[in-house]
Amino acid sequence: MDVDEILTRLQASGRRGTGPRRAIVEAIAGRRGAFTAQEIADELAPSGVGRATVFRTLGVLQELGHVTRLHVGSECERYALCDGSHHHHLVCTTCGGVFPIDSCTVDEAAAEAARKIGFAVEGHHLDVYGRCAACA
Repeated sequence: MDVDEILTRLQASGRRGTGPRRAIVEAIAGRRGAFTAQEIADELAPSGVGRATVFRTLGVLQELGHVTRLHVGSECERYALCDGSHHHHLVCTTCGGVFPIDSCTVDEAAAEAARKIGFAVEGHHLDVYGRCAACA
């Protein structure tokens, strides 16, 4: 996803596209794999972007569907850039690579199980962990 597109959507949601937010979006846009908020904070600290700003901005981007939070290895709080569409991930536990799965059959299975017990499904999140071809 393009940096300007993310910032446009951010502003459309009523949030300002500040210089620090642009720097954060630019920092995550070029990453192939999963990253931590601390990695982004460390990268942007020399330019004056504070750690709290990074964490808050990642929260907003997650709320808008532009990043997803992953649980990779011992570092549970890792993130990956997303395009905002509904999808799931294959996550490499060795290199941190994140590969989207575009098809979803979870909706039907969850709806059937929920119907049986009168449960109201509001959504789901699915990540599959393993090793990518390069790491296997």
